Amino acid sequence: MRSPLWFVVAGLIAIAGFVAAGLYLWPRLGSVDAGLIRVVVPGNATLTLDKPGSYTIFHEKQSVVDGKYYSSDTVTGLRVELAAEAGGAPVRIVEPSTSTSYSIGNRKGSSIFAFTVDQPGRYRLTTGMTGGQAVLAIGQGTFGAIFALVGGTIAIAFAGLAVAGVIVLLVIWQRSKKPT
Repeated sequence: MRSPLWFVVAGLIAIAGFVAAGLYLWPRLGSVDAGLIRVVVPGNATLTLDKPGSYTIFHEKQSVVDGKYYSSDTVTGLRVELAAEAGGAPVRIVEPSTSTSYSIGNRKGSSIFAFTVDQPGRYRLTTGMTGGQAVLAIGQGTFGAIFALVGGTIAIAFAGLAVAGVIVLLVIWQRSKKPT
C-alpha cells in the first residue's frame, strides 16, 4: 500500500460516496412531498386520513395545486376547523410541538397547526381567511420522513469519506515505515 495510486483510489471512493448519497436522495425527495394532502384556502375539503395519530398542517408559501401556482407570505386571520365526517365530532387543532419548515422543488412550507385523530376515516376541513388565497399541506410523519432522508443521505456520504480516510491513513502509515 505504498503506491501513490492509493490516494487516487481514496479520492474515487470519496467521490463515489457523494454520488451514492445523491442517488439515494434524488428518487426519495418526491416521497416526502407525495405524502401531503394540499388544500386551497379559504374553503372546505374532505380529507381521507388513512392512519390514526398526529398530523401537521403546513402553510405552503409557494405551491402548485391542480396546475395552478400559489404564492402567499401570510395566512392572516386563518381559521381552521376539522370534524369527523361520521358523527361530526370536532378534532382539536393546536399549535405544533415543533417548528418544521421544508423546501422541496418550488414548494416551501412551515408548520402552523397540528391535530391528532384516534381512528382513520374521512374528516371535513373548514377554513376561513381574511384576504387572498393560500395553500395548506396536511401530513403525518413529515418531520420524521425529512429527518430520515437527510440522515440517510449524510450517512452514505460520510461512509464514503470514512473509507477514503482509512485508506489515506493506511497509505501514509505504510509509507512512513522504513523498508525492511
